[in-house]
Amino acid sequence: MTKISISIMVSFFTIFSPLVYAAFNDIGVGARPLGLGGAFVATADDGNATRYNAGGLGYIDDIQLSLTYARHFSGLINYNYAGVVLPFGGAGSFGASFGILSEDSKIYKEQTITLSYSRKLLNQISAGMNFKLLGTSFDKNNEWIQENPYFTKTSTSAFTIDMGLLAKPITGLNFGLAAENLVPADVNISEDIQDDDKNVPRNIRAGLAYNLSAIAQSAQQEALRDVLAHTQIMSEVSLRNGESEIHLGVESWVHKTISIRGGYSNKSGVHSSSNIAIGASIKVPVSKSALQFDYAFQIIMGELKSNVAHRVSTNVVF
Repeated sequence: MTKISISIMVSFFTIFSPLVYAAFNDIGVGARPLGLGGAFVATADDGNATRYNAGGLGYIDDIQLSLTYARHFSGLINYNYAGVVLPFGGAGSFGASFGILSEDSKIYKEQTITLSYSRKLLNQISAGMNFKLLGTSFDKNNEWIQENPYFTKTSTSAFTIDMGLLAKPITGLNFGLAAENLVPADVNISEDIQDDDKNVPRNIRAGLAYNLSAIAQSAQQEALRDVLAHTQIMSEVSLRNGESEIHLGVESWVHKTISIRGGYSNKSGVHSSSNIAIGASIKVPVSKSALQFDYAFQIIMGELKSNVAHRVSTNVVF
């Protein structure tokens, strides 16, 4: 790769990091949550729960495995994720996940290793915690990296924690709250960064999810009642590094085997952006397990206009 193209790549990460997950920014995982516009903190009911709200693990009764592959900006950025949830009844639920982000030139890489634990405090409330190890690395053998005085080191790692809460106060209504990166985590590779900017930003999420089955019986038409009985709407607000985001989503299952969903998100602040997402899932029974394939298509608008992202994931329930 030429010096010019490397410079463009580094500038891309620096200037547009809120959109591409550089410095552990939040592009999310799982085709299902992202098909909902990222509004998943109050749902968190599958193998992606460790990423969105550790409190959701306490309500998961079956072993779940989730795998995600994501491509951004015509393959410039790739992200792979694997997460598993292991419920142990009254002892609570444990989880683990691994995510790795890389870019096309193979110069920059991020990885996140997470161990999770969650337990119901009451039938209506579950609390959880993530223990995360964050790591970044640049190719130390790259000539341009070696010559650039910005890089005082080419790899770094740091530990932090997340906390999450999922409450179900009334039938059909969920409330989710998650606080991420509560322990300061410095993963910078340069001494030129100001002290205030050294740590991965904290991220606060709060949201509601409502299952329309609670009002389905009031519908006059049988077809409408069936649709409402398997439809959920979600909303979420998040705050990260002085920038706020709004996430909205809706999901409907047809005969419990096929679902369609849509979502919208909007970020306001220095790096404003918005995206529209659509997605679908299909469940395939395999012996005593259920194999679910998820797909999401996102149109990203804002500083990087007319860009799209494809998400493909698999969730297995044992």
